[in-house]
Amino acid sequence: MLLAPVALAQPSRLVRPPPAGPDCAEYCDGMARACPDVFLGNRGTCLAACGLFPASTNRETLGCRLPGQLDATVLPQPELGPTPAEVAAASKAAAEIEAQLRRDTTVVPEGLSAIFVPSLGLGNQRPVISVKTGRKLTAEGRPGRRILLPPGKHEVQFGSAPERLLIRTPVTVVAGQTAVVDVPWGAIQIDVVDPQFVPFRGTYELIELSNREVVGLGFGADALLGERLKVWVLRPGIYKIVQPGGTYRDRVNFATVRLLPGEVVRYVLVQDPDTAEFKGAGLANNQLSGDDTWILRGLLGGDFIFLRSELASTDRGWSIALNLFFDVTARMTLGRHRWLSRLELEEGQTRPPNTDRFRNLRDRLFVHTIYTYALVSWFGPYVRAGAETKVLPRTEEFDTPRTVIDEDGRVIGNALERVDLATSFFSPVELIQGAGGNFQMFRSRDVELDLRLGLGARQVIPHSAHVLLSGNGPDRLVPLKADSFEGVESSAIGSARLTRWVTLSTEFDSLYAFDADRPFIFTWRNQINLRLASFASMAYRFNALRNEALTLESGVQTEHTLQLRFSYPLF
Repeated sequence: MLLAPVALAQPSRLVRPPPAGPDCAEYCDGMARACPDVFLGNRGTCLAACGLFPASTNRETLGCRLPGQLDATVLPQPELGPTPAEVAAASKAAAEIEAQLRRDTTVVPEGLSAIFVPSLGLGNQRPVISVKTGRKLTAEGRPGRRILLPPGKHEVQFGSAPERLLIRTPVTVVAGQTAVVDVPWGAIQIDVVDPQFVPFRGTYELIELSNREVVGLGFGADALLGERLKVWVLRPGIYKIVQPGGTYRDRVNFATVRLLPGEVVRYVLVQDPDTAEFKGAGLANNQLSGDDTWILRGLLGGDFIFLRSELASTDRGWSIALNLFFDVTARMTLGRHRWLSRLELEEGQTRPPNTDRFRNLRDRLFVHTIYTYALVSWFGPYVRAGAETKVLPRTEEFDTPRTVIDEDGRVIGNALERVDLATSFFSPVELIQGAGGNFQMFRSRDVELDLRLGLGARQVIPHSAHVLLSGNGPDRLVPLKADSFEGVESSAIGSARLTRWVTLSTEFDSLYAFDADRPFIFTWRNQINLRLASFASMAYRFNALRNEALTLESGVQTEHTLQLRFSYPLF
């Protein structure tokens, strides 16, 4: 029986062969002493091999060789070809190209020819392919579709880099035939997130290391606002990600990624939003194609105060204050379709010293959903619906006893310390509907502005809610009434990054009723955030409201809030 060849021991060890004889134990003891490299000290293997020796074996002539092992000459091997895995991959790629050609229904007219660049499945983010004859642009198209051309010699160009770094390949086409241009290319999508893995508009530069040239400046995207990340279509190779203004020599704040032919990868860059320092980088767990159709984000935060004061200038005793906010956003992006839903809940309660009742500091529940269809990059129709309400029953507390009357002037009570404004949950409810056109007016790294214009409607469901009106004489407690009206609605939504730490957001939502007797109503919400840490920020809010159906007053009501917010991302 022939055994596999083994490495010979050094000649200095071949002083004396192991003794011959039928005893395999004696044979293995001799091999362990004289030829340790044969069985590497594994006595069990030696005993098994000895039992397989033919009965006619003369062990004295073997030395440190085994039966059938003549010498250590390396046998010539056949020239290596593709591995089975490589053959399977090539066959799969060819089958995919053939399937793409069958799906393409482009007709090649008589006398013309066509080229076909295989698609990598990037959907509407596929690159634009330019075909040039000399310096003249002959045709344009996209991967996965035939591009019609006159017969002859042309050059195919495409990619996300500057013109000198574009992917280029010559091609010759014949009339009536389609030439498959299987040029090697790949795609990278770089998702910029903060240390809590929340996407934001961080910046970076991409450098191709083979020629040390800058490919371009990239931005992260706030996917919750409907933004989409840029897909870099590039030549295969090694690329370096650096801070804006960095070079290929950077030894800190950099990351590298290798792009293989036919590869579509998603890369994650973890960046500090305040300092722009890189905190980490690497390949994402999911593929690029289709992985960001649905995105769900949740944020929970608030603060709790438990205070006991014995100062002479304050109310003595225990006081409690609790503030909580909960934000959830869900977004769907599918081709030209965009759907965004938001839920915002803010609750604030306080119990002053020497009282057993909590008072409302803040109570707001807002739900809104909007669907838009991107006809072009800057415009598309929208349909939206929403509701805003206060969750908890609430009362109005008086510092000094007061007399309160109803809307007809009848006295409700004298020397009252409080009155009920809403005795039920979710009171009142304002419903919002609208449809029209959505305009992306401005987009840059630091400033964004969107406008919406269309037809809208509002309904007020009171649910036993009342409004306390103060003026000359006793306070009046007036119930809200159910109301409904329609008109022309308009909205402006903007945001700006003033510095690395300061951001501004504004949202103006208005309705001009068809009924000329109704006043113009609007809600204007503004917020300035000062980021203190990844989990904490100082927020100043200025809100203005004009809505007689809710406030029973024709003037503009304003609200100012300064808040220190601590937050934690849930998902």
